[in-house]
Amino acid sequence: MSTRSSAGSGAEVFGGRTEQWAAWQAEPWGRLRYAVAAHTTSRALAGLSGPLRIVDVGGGDGADSLPLARAGHDVTILNFSGPLLHAASAAAEAAGVGHRVRTVCADLDDLAALHLDGQAFTGSFDAVLCHNVVHHRPDVPATVTDLVALLRPGGVVSVMAPNPAMDVLAAAVRRADPEAALDVLDADTVHSRTFDHPMRRVEAATVEVALQAAGCVVEHHFGIRCVMDLIADDDLKRDPAFYERLERLELALCEREPYRRTARFWQLTARRR
Repeated sequence: MSTRSSAGSGAEVFGGRTEQWAAWQAEPWGRLRYAVAAHTTSRALAGLSGPLRIVDVGGGDGADSLPLARAGHDVTILNFSGPLLHAASAAAEAAGVGHRVRTVCADLDDLAALHLDGQAFTGSFDAVLCHNVVHHRPDVPATVTDLVALLRPGGVVSVMAPNPAMDVLAAAVRRADPEAALDVLDADTVHSRTFDHPMRRVEAATVEVALQAAGCVVEHHFGIRCVMDLIADDDLKRDPAFYERLERLELALCEREPYRRTARFWQLTARRR
């Protein structure tokens, strides 16, 4: 989900649209996003010996991190939305992993002052997830620096955001609207229909540079939803047989050139030196 927005109250913009977010997650494009992200994130964490201490920054209802709790890791979910954190706790209990999941109602800007079991957040985690957050932040490099500071040496950070390239491709190919594609080509923001709010268009290269400057080595560049957003027939995506075939294809494409470069979401994972 997200932390405090650079424009307006984050709690009002995001926390007040939990129903819309849940509806998006239930659609094939939402389910596919999480299915591929679970695969890529587990790949990125495979080199770490567990059980791991993981913090999901802006983790909302825990859809990204609860699979890791089910895999035996200890998960802390940080978000400012009480309803989303309540949903995360309920889902964790339903999955039998409530004892491995903690929720913290706080913003990304509060990280320096936070403690867990008497220990500061800074430098205490084996892995940090920050998915669908940085494009809502006013200073992306500073946000990346704050995320890396949470890691122990050798820990892994995963950052994900919408890919600006797909804004253009989806307009031109899916919607057959060349004018809209031209309009968005050099735009700084696009409008999120789910949250009815503008979001920045952040390139993976910007975050890669910030990760390197913060003392990390980038290990993976994944693409999430490489082709789904180019298919105009949403009803076809809701067909279980077609969805299954599409998911197999997406899993095969997620780390391959050139497909990962134009996917709906980019995901970078990096290891702290």
